[in-house]
Amino acid sequence: MRVLVCGLLGLAVLTGCGGAPAPAADGGGATVDKLRERETVIATCMKQKGFSYTPSVSRPKKAEANPADYAAMKADRSKHGFGVFSAFVYPRPPEPQAPDPNRATIDGLSGAKREAYLKTMNECRVTALRQVDGLKVTSLADYQDQMSTEIENIDKVLNGDPGLLELAAPFAECLRSKGERVTSTKPIALSFRGVEIWGGQADRLGKAGTVTAAAARPYLAKEIKSALADLECGKDFYAAFIPLQTRLTNEARAKYGFQER
Repeated sequence: MRVLVCGLLGLAVLTGCGGAPAPAADGGGATVDKLRERETVIATCMKQKGFSYTPSVSRPKKAEANPADYAAMKADRSKHGFGVFSAFVYPRPPEPQAPDPNRATIDGLSGAKREAYLKTMNECRVTALRQVDGLKVTSLADYQDQMSTEIENIDKVLNGDPGLLELAAPFAECLRSKGERVTSTKPIALSFRGVEIWGGQADRLGKAGTVTAAAARPYLAKEIKSALADLECGKDFYAAFIPLQTRLTNEARAKYGFQER
């Protein structure tokens, strides 16, 4: 969910999330045509203000397999657990990013010229968000605030859903019976419980020194056991939680100009 804040229209470089602007990709909700229209608006706006900007829209992403499929989840957890220590044992190369055609232009500027270019690009992106997506935003900061509110609302919906709450209680009870730590029975907390627990363990280990693959393997074995227990206890919960979370997230992503996931 939290990826909403730093994923659209190069907001990374514009709002301090880190990284360089990357061309957007389409997954179904925000169409390629709409993304292209947004980029065209930005380019036209930049040109009117005396700056060059090359529109860029990458190829659509391939649709992912059903994230709520039990067999697929079990296979993944059998190797990666919750995905914490497996990152050290089976490090994955970063996903290739399409080169930003405007990077060279930005890198070629310095001082006041660079600041003016980025300021104008921010303004033009806001113009595109208003014109193409129909958003009533006054700035990128305002845009971020609105997305933060949207994320909070989605969390409230998930935590208040009667069906999920009914499934959360036996899920938590089953986890406790297996010796798993449960600090909250709220649906959001249960869904992130394993990542938070094992992520905390990885943080503590990391502060004591570099986490090598050899050092991580014993922890991964325990994490896998925990993740499989979590899946068995939460089989019905995840079958309901993941589709609802995905639908709400995709609706928000489409609303704010992101591609669906």
